[in-house]
Amino acid sequence: MRDPRRYLPRFPVRFYRKILEDGDASRAASKSAHTLVNLQILRALAASSVVVAHALHETGMLAAATGRAVVDGSAWNLGFGVDIFFVLSGFIMTHTTASEFGKSGASLRFFLRRCARVIPLYWLLTSVMLLGALAAPSLLAVPIGSLSHLLASYFFIPSGRGVDEIRPVLALGWTLNYEMLFYVFFAAALLLPIRLGVLWLSVLMVGMALVGRLIDPQHVQIAFWTNPIILEFLFGVYVALIFRSGARIGGGWALGLAAIGLLGFVHVSTLWNDAALPQFLRSGVPAALFVLAAAIGPILPQRRPVLWGVALGDASYSLYLVHPFILRPLRAIWEKVIGAGLPLGLFVVFATLVAAMFAKALFRYVERPLTSRVQGLVLRSARSKQTAAAPLSRADTESA
Repeated sequence: MRDPRRYLPRFPVRFYRKILEDGDASRAASKSAHTLVNLQILRALAASSVVVAHALHETGMLAAATGRAVVDGSAWNLGFGVDIFFVLSGFIMTHTTASEFGKSGASLRFFLRRCARVIPLYWLLTSVMLLGALAAPSLLAVPIGSLSHLLASYFFIPSGRGVDEIRPVLALGWTLNYEMLFYVFFAAALLLPIRLGVLWLSVLMVGMALVGRLIDPQHVQIAFWTNPIILEFLFGVYVALIFRSGARIGGGWALGLAAIGLLGFVHVSTLWNDAALPQFLRSGVPAALFVLAAAIGPILPQRRPVLWGVALGDASYSLYLVHPFILRPLRAIWEKVIGAGLPLGLFVVFATLVAAMFAKALFRYVERPLTSRVQGLVLRSARSKQTAAAPLSRADTESA
């Protein structure tokens, strides 16, 4: 078998040697951003697309208030960013823990790390949203449900807050409900050797998706958890296995995969984009192709725009969760200060840039130190009970 390292650019060879020989990217990732540069760019694009989608929604209200023409974004499936996030999550979890399958304590370490990574910022912003909704209900327009709904929001349990709306207090947290479900399944898979673990994970998730399609459950939680969208995490698992096998492709092939993936990003009149297709096919498969192209394609050159994208990718979790707090006040300010003076397309650009800058500051001064502190507290007891604990990787501490 040919050595896959010979296909790699010269500058990240040391980094990839660690991946291919040690089977664990965590140590190398702390010293170099080469391996996940492309994926960080994807994370930045995914989060930004969600921000743009919600900024476009705000222009609808601005158009009604100012008389300006609404910005039509109907040609773009900007929610596609969520599908990319799910595939990326499956990829990163598998890639960073591939050497941990079947090891004593690996399952608990993994789950504690993920909880310490995801929960602090989410709980903080959920609390801010709750207080904001009580203080300024007309601005945030967040329905506050029962006490059980509030508790479900904090503990990642799907719960309705209105007619046919399964959303937590911080509405974007619906995606984290799926993330936590996947973490539970993945932690269980880590109890087994990698082949059996991946097989078990595949059978379980496909089985749940089939249940959701076949019996149309009326129970809120069962209906939510058996949505076939969970298969997008599984796509990421298999993309990670392809990446770790040493498979690499050239730029032309990578562009081809990404071009096919664009089918999930645009609304065109094709059979592929038929609304009758479930989301995991209509958007999940294209998202998987995007991630595959980024993972096994050539590494992007380390130029300034790429580095900016990587920095925004680091802050993508902050950007994803915090942007509603930015867009709604900006919309109110724009309406009062600018009104009909400028095209609303400029609001979309301005709001997206402001949200990105705020997210970078939030990541640097709140998310990263808060996560680090919580990780230390949560993992200290686990480390004390084991002779050796797995170090936290950059992907583990900066991925969502």
